[in-house]
Amino acid sequence: MDQAIRGRRWLLAALLVAAAAGLVRAPLEPRWWWASALAILLFSAPVIVGAVRWLGVRRGVALLLGLGLYAVVFESVAVATGVPYGRFSYSGVLGPPMLGLVPPTVLLAWTPLLLGSLASTRRAWQAVVLVVVCDLVLDPAAVSLGFWAWDDPGRYYGVPLVNFLGWVVSGGIAVLALRRLPRPLPALFARNLWLVLVFWTAVNAWSGQWLAALVGVVAVAALSRGYGRAP
Repeated sequence: MDQAIRGRRWLLAALLVAAAAGLVRAPLEPRWWWASALAILLFSAPVIVGAVRWLGVRRGVALLLGLGLYAVVFESVAVATGVPYGRFSYSGVLGPPMLGLVPPTVLLAWTPLLLGSLASTRRAWQAVVLVVVCDLVLDPAAVSLGFWAWDDPGRYYGVPLVNFLGWVVSGGIAVLALRRLPRPLPALFARNLWLVLVFWTAVNAWSGQWLAALVGVVAVAALSRGYGRAP
């Protein structure tokens, strides 16, 4: 899988840009939630494979499950109380919510961003910054597609400032908790993050959200330097 992603970088990027255009022009409805779940699984697959190869089956699965549950807890608390991301709700496009809070796809959606950020940086603070940058690209795009929405929308394409402060908190805690992971992390994580950012940057561009698209272009360009490094 790593060789496929590494060797077909621009082909995969072109396919993702085209997919983003189709999604913007024909947004998914809640009854098509399985399609969005499949897309999240595809974006997560390189991280799942990479974690198992890197740490072994038991430790790799434990890491993925732990990070998935961590994300579910943080987002569930935010949906219920507004802390730390601000009060928001899911539309159902990503799947039926568990206990009326978050869809099961949250178990997979956040982990590629975190591990990709750790694999792309050398210092903990850089990883936290990159996680937040990812959200500056992802959240406006997801809001434009109707995946979720805040009760009190912010000026940044409907995303409030408190959300990004919340990502500093959740990302910072996770980065510190994972500081003892073996280094370096698999380059596959970084390459996968590059592709994820290409997709969400394209969604913003096709949606006319130019500031978010610009943030994405800068992030993609910055991460391009490390895309081809050896595993």
